Amino acid sequence: MRKISAILFVLLAAGTASGDSAKSYRIKKVGEFPNFLAISPDGSTAYVTSWGTGELVVVDLRTKMVKATVPVGAEPLGVAVAEGGKTAFVACKQAGTVSVVNLQSLRVEADIKLPGAPCGVAIGSKGYRVFVTNFGRTKEGGLLHVIDIRDRSVTATIKVGLNPIAVAALPVTEMVYVVNGGQNQVCVVDPDRQTVIRRISVGDIPMSIAITPDGKRAFVANSRSDDLSVIDTATGRLQVTIPVGKNPRAVAVSPDGKRVFIVNTEPRTFSYLPADLSSLDLQSVKVEKGPTDIKIGPDNRTVVVVNEQTHSLTVTDVP
Repeated sequence: MRKISAILFVLLAAGTASGDSAKSYRIKKVGEFPNFLAISPDGSTAYVTSWGTGELVVVDLRTKMVKATVPVGAEPLGVAVAEGGKTAFVACKQAGTVSVVNLQSLRVEADIKLPGAPCGVAIGSKGYRVFVTNFGRTKEGGLLHVIDIRDRSVTATIKVGLNPIAVAALPVTEMVYVVNGGQNQVCVVDPDRQTVIRRISVGDIPMSIAITPDGKRAFVANSRSDDLSVIDTATGRLQVTIPVGKNPRAVAVSPDGKRVFIVNTEPRTFSYLPADLSSLDLQSVKVEKGPTDIKIGPDNRTVVVVNEQTHSLTVTDVP
């Protein structure tokens, strides 16, 4: 693994480009200290959690303007869109709730109470389950909650480890991958059996995870070791480690599964490369100060980045 990583480092350094052909624009005043986002199924709208104001900010990507704000619980973090784009589930860390937002009326329909500090949110591929991480500061306190979308109730709570931050689910099987930032690992959870079936060591202080649409690979952004761990989901093993930019905070895969995108906080960039690793020509595009999350539109080329410290979004058309 070390030899592979060293070779990749040389090739990536040689192939890094400026991304000058990519066109970007900025959307200002997106709440206060925005953190995470989701994109509507048609790609027209971004939903951004505003940590400082306790709101979900609705941004029209066509007019490039903030359309509305919806008060949710205190310190909102993860957000995911479900029910064909009609509903958003927002994890509110300080409030200890998951706010269920009707995206048509722009009102909170329910607040699902959870113990501790809800953090990351993912929707199962079958469409009736939400998976929420609970940021426990001990191995016993780190939890994964399973919520039934239909009746807005918690159906299971599973111990996963120290500081679970991000979460993603495999298509078809809905095996859940939870990033334990305090243990430098990803644990794989069977939500039906309500048990952890595997633990996979990754880089230092992992922060984010994304899975390809075919479910074959999981990508984990490791913020302290400045690299990307690639997991083969069939074997449950670490496939390769790829050096990226300084302090990578978020990772996303395009809907067509062809490219993986990484946010690098300190150089204020996002980078991308083929998800099948057929090329190591890492392209980079400048964003604003404090980028924290990234999502790709359904056209596979609209890249939206949240910039926490400038309270803005950077929207880039990547060729």
